[in-house]
Amino acid sequence: MRITFVPRSLLAHSLIWVAVPFGVLAVSLVLAGIIIYQQTVTALLIDRDRQLAALAGESVSQGLQGYAALLQTLAGNAGLLSDDAAARSAAIESSNRAVRLFNGGLAVTDEDGNLRTFVSSIATATLPAAGRQEFFRNVRAQAAPSFSGVITAPGSGEPLIIIAVPLYRQKTQFAGALLGAVQLRTPLLRNLIVSLNVGSNGYTYLVDSHGRIIYHPNAALIGTDVSGRPSVAQVVLGHSGGTVWQASPAESYIDGYAPVRASGWGLIVQESWEKAVAPTQAHILLLAGIAVFIAVAAMVVMWFGVRQITSPVQSIAEQTARLAEGETIQPIRPSEVREVDALSRAFARMADQIATYRAGLRRYVGAITDSQEDERLRISRELHDDTVQSLMAIGRRIELYESSEQDAARLVELQELHDMVDETVKGVRQISRDLRPLILDDLGIVPALRTLVRSAREGGGAVPQARFQVSGAQATLTPEQELALYRITQETLNNVRRHARASDVEVSLTYLPHAVSLDITDNGAGFRMPASIAELAQSGHFGLMSIQERAWAAGGDLAIDTQPGHGTHLSVIIPTEL
Repeated sequence: MRITFVPRSLLAHSLIWVAVPFGVLAVSLVLAGIIIYQQTVTALLIDRDRQLAALAGESVSQGLQGYAALLQTLAGNAGLLSDDAAARSAAIESSNRAVRLFNGGLAVTDEDGNLRTFVSSIATATLPAAGRQEFFRNVRAQAAPSFSGVITAPGSGEPLIIIAVPLYRQKTQFAGALLGAVQLRTPLLRNLIVSLNVGSNGYTYLVDSHGRIIYHPNAALIGTDVSGRPSVAQVVLGHSGGTVWQASPAESYIDGYAPVRASGWGLIVQESWEKAVAPTQAHILLLAGIAVFIAVAAMVVMWFGVRQITSPVQSIAEQTARLAEGETIQPIRPSEVREVDALSRAFARMADQIATYRAGLRRYVGAITDSQEDERLRISRELHDDTVQSLMAIGRRIELYESSEQDAARLVELQELHDMVDETVKGVRQISRDLRPLILDDLGIVPALRTLVRSAREGGGAVPQARFQVSGAQATLTPEQELALYRITQETLNNVRRHARASDVEVSLTYLPHAVSLDITDNGAGFRMPASIAELAQSGHFGLMSIQERAWAAGGDLAIDTQPGHGTHLSVIIPTEL
């Protein structure tokens, strides 16, 4: 009998309550480690980009202040307030650097923002009426440099920004503004952004106070409204920091942002999250692989460790089942686990005691069986030699009386009495044969079994199709073995006649090289076979118990295969060389 892996086994419980939780814990720790690792890497990247944005924002702020300072220096030229247009133009053109940096043009306005003088071939197109612009109102109200947002020049459609500084008469009277325009699609603004190492996938861009792009490495995006991005929404409010946001289901970005103090603009350092963390994926996969390997290795070690306990226990359970069925058990190997080894030794002692008890019981049963057979033989012979002879003598006397009797009525009575004596003789002879089959002693097992099978086709509960066959080279059996085979067949056929309600039964005697096999198969009602034949004896059914004891007494093994409604197959194998 083999104990299979079932949920109630010790191995299953060990796996369910130890290995599986450990595996889940290990996987959870791996996943948690990966998540924490990614979060840590992301936090470091965000912090790096935030610091880079702050550094770049400060650099841009200083650069813009330098542009404003250049305009303020030029604004100190008294010629800008001259009533002579040529003098104003000359004053503007006196600063070659200003003319070169402000490639969108330079202009002077009056106190209402109307253009008075401009220097640039595109000035009329790029410098719209300043009085209506927010930057002009700011420079007049704050008396300090002011920076515009992105302005689209009329006519050309070029995006540009304007830096304005105030002009004063007598140092206190606002007289207008000096305006400097910078085209955004030229590399001038790029010089304001410090060359930062944002990685091969990162870049920096500027937005104005309304969230429109002032500078971007991709010039086609200049002027685009990106105020909906989380980082832009924060930086236009003057906040600094970093964030991760998802542009699409397949693309996320890490943004560091900082305000440009001098202008009210914002600077964003941006890089792809997927590409930024890509170098760490190999480490994550390595970490996951190591963790999975450790978890699997630990579970394998745990498996073998548990097997050190479950294997001996399973072996003991199997041997216990064999012991309960009366089979021969195998020695159990010593275990390295002290408690399991103690259990194995205790089981071995118990098995030895049971084997000793069974051996004694079998000797006792054998002795009783021999005594019964001897008594049956004695009674059989007495019935055959004494009782039958006496009955036959009575029958002869009745026949003598019949020959001399003339009365018809008495003749009828004598005939009836003679018939009763004949029937009694037949019955006594049948009892004698049942008690001890003389044919077995005289002719051997094969004729005796054939006679039993023939008798199964007669009388109450008869089986119409009762057959007997012999195969193999016949070997010499001991009288005890022949008697055991005869009694087993006799008891089985009696059970078939009384309980099976079968229409067909086949008895096969097969001579094997070192054993003889008896197989009896019927197509009757069958029955539920208990775990042990001894259970049948507890309910008062001793037939199969007797068959088993006779098989054991002859040194053989008994096997029964039956199911309700599917008939019964009984097999006995008795070794011929003991």
